[in-house]
Amino acid sequence: MSTDQLSHALRNLVADVERGAKGPDAAELWGAGRRRRVGTVVLPAVVAACVAAVVAAVVWPSGVPQAVVPAERSGDVGASRLTAYPKTIAKPPFTQVTRAPSVTAALVPSGGSDRPPYAVSPEGEVTRVALPHSAFGLPDQAPSLSPDGRWVARGVVLTDLVRGETTPSEAEQTRLDRRWTPPQEPSWWSPDSRRVFVAAVNQGALRSDGVVVGVDGTTTEVPLVEGGLQATFAGWLDDDTLLALLDLGEGLTRLEVRTWSMGDPSWTSDDVVLSWSRDDSAELRALLSPDGSRLLLTAANIDAETNELARTWAMLFDPRSGARLGMPLTDGSLDVSKWAEGSAAGWEGWGCRPAWHDGLPIMTDRGVRGFVNPSGREGDDELVSVSSRYDQPCVAFAGNELRGTPVGNPALVWKERLWAWGLPVLGVTLAGLALWAWNRRHRGAWRQPPKRRPMIITQPF
Repeated sequence: MSTDQLSHALRNLVADVERGAKGPDAAELWGAGRRRRVGTVVLPAVVAACVAAVVAAVVWPSGVPQAVVPAERSGDVGASRLTAYPKTIAKPPFTQVTRAPSVTAALVPSGGSDRPPYAVSPEGEVTRVALPHSAFGLPDQAPSLSPDGRWVARGVVLTDLVRGETTPSEAEQTRLDRRWTPPQEPSWWSPDSRRVFVAAVNQGALRSDGVVVGVDGTTTEVPLVEGGLQATFAGWLDDDTLLALLDLGEGLTRLEVRTWSMGDPSWTSDDVVLSWSRDDSAELRALLSPDGSRLLLTAANIDAETNELARTWAMLFDPRSGARLGMPLTDGSLDVSKWAEGSAAGWEGWGCRPAWHDGLPIMTDRGVRGFVNPSGREGDDELVSVSSRYDQPCVAFAGNELRGTPVGNPALVWKERLWAWGLPVLGVTLAGLALWAWNRRHRGAWRQPPKRRPMIITQPF
């Protein structure tokens, strides 16, 4: 304030005192002062907290997750499986793309074959893994994870998720791509994670039903199951033996079992026949349990209204005897007497390969859940919670199995929630604070002209 302004203010003050003007109320002045002091402290604190929240959401947690999870080894050297899996698969706002995300418990598709899928560690950390594509622009096969979580197979190409290397060599990959056309179905890994079976059709004269690719780069052609009949493959009975089914009867009443072991010239029949239903199925799939003791058959019929496959029907069998085992009850038990001939358990959805948990099948369509639900309440059968923000619902687990201890990570869940609905609320809050601060600074400026405010000094100097 200049000396002229000070002199003018003092003269006005003297004039007010001479006229007997009443000064402002002391309580109101103290209240206004307190409000100003609170505003000058709270507003910067709120803004600083909001900025800190945004910075924390961007940089924490950061980096490519390097999960080290103990694996259980059997007597066969090299045979291992993960002993933990994520209880929740959240979707972070930002993910790095890498060729070596380390040990991986699950893969989530990204909504397009040209986009890297999401690799989920046993602790739930998410990154994206760059996988090679078909050399000839063909649609990529769905990825399949090895039981030890180290390898992923897509088509005839295997990727080491620890080192970021691929096998076979690029020249061999080009040769195999030119020779084989794999379907969209995921491949089948052997229990020891040493090789994977790709059910593919060879170009030219039909003489093979697929190829086995080893993690050491070796390839082995799999002979035709039987003539020109189309087989339904179920996976590995053990580390060296594949199992397939031939549909030779009305509906699904005669499914003959065929097996093939590495090095054998042809498939063999053990006179094992599975009989399920007389209804014709538009699609039949088979999946062996990780220990090879149970065989899950799934079938689907076309919805007459939508002309789409929208529901899955399932039944368990013994692959070595062909006996029907029934489906799990809510307590997890198998009681074949509870199931009539040709009956099945059903659930909504079709397209995702089921998985296994504690020796029982689990559903991966529209959520990862099992059949065991003692409480009967909806949601209590959920085994893995998958964020709805992922484009595709199908999750591929290591070895098609949830094995070991579920690992929770609430920090990742809250980070997703912050970005899903916390940031919009934060933006509205910041906008409201900015409007409030501007209004306090310019209060009344647009409604009335400036006027002389009463002075708080009651006696002149």
